[in-house]
Amino acid sequence: MKKTDKDNFKVLFVCTGNTCRSPTAEGILKKMLKQSQIDNVKVSSAGTFGLQNAPASLFAIQVARVRNVNLSGHRSCELTKEMLQEADLILAMSQEHLDFIRRIDKKADEKTYLLKAFPQPHPVSNDDQNRGVLFIRDPIGGSLNDYEQSFLEIEKELKRIFQKLLCLVRKS
Repeated sequence: MKKTDKDNFKVLFVCTGNTCRSPTAEGILKKMLKQSQIDNVKVSSAGTFGLQNAPASLFAIQVARVRNVNLSGHRSCELTKEMLQEADLILAMSQEHLDFIRRIDKKADEKTYLLKAFPQPHPVSNDDQNRGVLFIRDPIGGSLNDYEQSFLEIEKELKRIFQKLLCLVRKS
């Protein structure tokens, strides 16, 4: 029996421009799933800024390539309410992304988390200290080293949550 898209658990990563952090997270998770021979999870990414069809940033592509993650075919897309409704799990890079998601679709709140806080519910405080601990810094406009640090931080978080994610997939 052929698997349909409806059979897949859908993970959506959200950042600002969908050219650095969220495509990196998408690529890393796809690689982890492939290595684990898990094929019932669909992974995608989108941005809150509204960029359409832009490639991943050059430094993001370079850093990912060195780690056997291919971002060369990525094209950015704007986050939509439909994407939020279709996703089973939404992982945002910062508080501003959570706030944006809430404005688009309040119902998505129950399945939306900060990547660095998952599986804990996201903080409701706008305390800058809490934000600094729980967000993935945007490397856009930074050096190659900034992109490397961002990649490593995202990879670390995905490794941390991978088994929890698989539990969600099994329950769905």
